[in-house]
Amino acid sequence: MGESSAVLIIDDNIDDREVYRRMLRRAPGAGYVVFEAETGEEGLALMAQKRPDCVLLDYSLPGRDGVGVLEEILKLDPSANVIMLTGQGSETVAVEVMKGGARDYLTKDMLSSETLHRCIQSAVMHGDLAAKLEQKQQSLEIFTRAMAHDLKEPLRTIKSFSRLLQASASLADEDHDLLGYVLRAADHMEDLIVKVSGFSKLEVSGELETKSVALSVVLDQVESNLREQIGSRRAEITRDVLPEVMGDTTLLVQLLQNLVSNAVKYCEAPIPFLRISAENDGAVCRLSVSDNGPGIAAGHRDLIFQPFKRLVGRGIEGTGLGLAICRRIAQLHGGAIWCEDGKDGGTTFIVELPLARPDAAATPIDTLGSERAGQRPAGMGRVAEVLLVDDSPADVQLLKIKLMRREKVSFNLHIASNGREVLRLLEARSTAAHDPLIDLMLLDVNMPIMDGFEVLEALSADERLRRIPVCMLSTSSDPDDMQRAKSLGARAYMVKPPTLQQLQLALEDVGTLDLQPCGDALILYAEQTRHPANATI
Repeated sequence: MGESSAVLIIDDNIDDREVYRRMLRRAPGAGYVVFEAETGEEGLALMAQKRPDCVLLDYSLPGRDGVGVLEEILKLDPSANVIMLTGQGSETVAVEVMKGGARDYLTKDMLSSETLHRCIQSAVMHGDLAAKLEQKQQSLEIFTRAMAHDLKEPLRTIKSFSRLLQASASLADEDHDLLGYVLRAADHMEDLIVKVSGFSKLEVSGELETKSVALSVVLDQVESNLREQIGSRRAEITRDVLPEVMGDTTLLVQLLQNLVSNAVKYCEAPIPFLRISAENDGAVCRLSVSDNGPGIAAGHRDLIFQPFKRLVGRGIEGTGLGLAICRRIAQLHGGAIWCEDGKDGGTTFIVELPLARPDAAATPIDTLGSERAGQRPAGMGRVAEVLLVDDSPADVQLLKIKLMRREKVSFNLHIASNGREVLRLLEARSTAAHDPLIDLMLLDVNMPIMDGFEVLEALSADERLRRIPVCMLSTSSDPDDMQRAKSLGARAYMVKPPTLQQLQLALEDVGTLDLQPCGDALILYAEQTRHPANATI
């Protein structure tokens, strides 16, 4: 705190304000500039004008209580350092004001010059540390976004072109094997980037907004996500009746999916067996995942939850982050995770989670996709006009090679290299009475000048442009990015490079487009009546 620190006193009692001023003048080794307000409204006005280092706020003010003023102060400045003062203290009031965001709570009859000075110093120091922590969290979030997007971009290009070379009939067997090493290393690196990104996001997470979640529904989603892995190993999963817990659905799916996937992956028996059960311990659910794997030595049971710690060699795939992520998710839910020897061999992982409250509404897992109508919509008959918005020439080339040439999907392709360019082009092709002559937009997320989310926001603000079905393209499968794209109106979210399967799923919810076979190829048709047939950009 500087030599001259600003303090705002908000108190309707003039005598109390005078007492505080005298105490602050006598504070050892400190100089204070004091501002005074008699009401909450006056205090808020001075707060906006002076931005004091600390606020001394009376709990009882005329017309409104101090907690209401505290709420308004924190809306104005979330980092404000507020000390609540009351005539008569109680634990109930203390809990109320601290939950409301006050840095500290003091009773007037216990005040002294040293106590008030020390309390102000502590509040300001707390605020400075909170600001520094917020800056570090923002830096980590920026790094995490770079992990999810920028670092995967060159890696995905390497993988895509390596696969194209590997599929070449003229490639020698030795070169084919060498490319196999490149692709396996790239796959591992991509998995590592995804896991580190996810772990970093969890590290900066604060409190969760939890709802009632049925663990049986979570397990249904996990088995659906791991269908290929479970089927290839012929794994058998049995489950007991599972309760509802308070939690975040997406994170609980990730936790349980990591445990089930590990149990299947590391099992040395011909058929992996898993049993998932739960016990209630008061307000806590104790979820157990038992397997018939090789077991984990007692000396390693704490080690495995540390980041990048693995008990197997490089010959077995993995990043060493799966269980660290599980532990962080459990901690975010106010719970814990550990492992024990299984009753019949193998290992049992135990996760403690808070049981759902009786009055909490269950939260179903949102599922992607919708049922296809089954009939070709009337009016289809011209080739669709598709606008690809992507600043990467390599990605444009990959779409042409993989989707249009290899998969033989035909449409009229137009290209824009950034968000501002596409908005200018769409506006130029629009008239007062017509749409901008585009049937589908494939929109990259990570672009310079104006990213894909900003383009979506701009499209949604224009009545004509918002009619264009938009599918996002990204190197990231981050659930937050997917949810943001959905909330902004995107019809689908594709992971680069777009495949025929991704395109088919995206078109299920677009009634103006239809993908139809034509010989050994596929043609993307659009409504005959929507645009002139040969519009170009």
